[in-house]
Amino acid sequence: MPSSSHGSRLGRLLQQECQAATAALAGSGDVHARVHEARKAIRRARSLLALVDADLEVESSDALLRRTGDSLGMLRDAYSVARTAGKLARRTQDPRWSEAEAALDARADRLARRELAADPGFASRVRAIRRAAKQLQALPWDTLASADIRAGLVRQSRRADKAARRAKKQPLLQNLHRWRRRVRRLRMQVDALAALKISPLGSDPAVSRRLHALSDELGWHQDLEVLAETLRRMRSLACRQALLGQLRGGAIEREAA
Repeated sequence: MPSSSHGSRLGRLLQQECQAATAALAGSGDVHARVHEARKAIRRARSLLALVDADLEVESSDALLRRTGDSLGMLRDAYSVARTAGKLARRTQDPRWSEAEAALDARADRLARRELAADPGFASRVRAIRRAAKQLQALPWDTLASADIRAGLVRQSRRADKAARRAKKQPLLQNLHRWRRRVRRLRMQVDALAALKISPLGSDPAVSRRLHALSDELGWHQDLEVLAETLRRMRSLACRQALLGQLRGGAIEREAA
């Protein structure tokens, strides 16, 4: 099969995402922005692997990428929760949220210094991603047809639908979080197929837009949950009980809506 096949192009797109992740981690500039970009690239790469896991042996490489992304999760969450507090400061005009944002930023910076001391330049993570990319490069991507990739998308869409039904029936935090993750992955996959010129999910041009909107909505609820959990542990923050009261009262979510 020629190298211009959809499978080969998907394989090249996957390599580009791995390269984007390593470039972000090994680069210079704001460490939080670098981790954010690296984790996004890893998620995009893993979303591509999920499309073909029934056709190619990608389990080992996917596990490497998953562990690498997870190892950066605490650092990324620390920065993200500070940004959530900043959004609330601007939306509510309550100076206590600005105080919380400053404290959360200081906490995120401490975590970043600790991570870089343990893994200078994120070198071990860079090596892990490169190892996964090398494994993936050896796979027969040119044997994949567009029908195989599209079938993978159908499987992923069904998984997202199943997660939605479970979350709506039992709106527990873990169910809502699973729904969010699967919607976000499906959104990335739809966007990737569009880039590969493979018509996804009935060729509806609004699919990507709807998935982005749903992902953002679910993401905001998750951000508030992570913020509340973090504030509960920050006993040195004098205003934390008042801010937790705002989150419990639901006014914050109504403001976001």
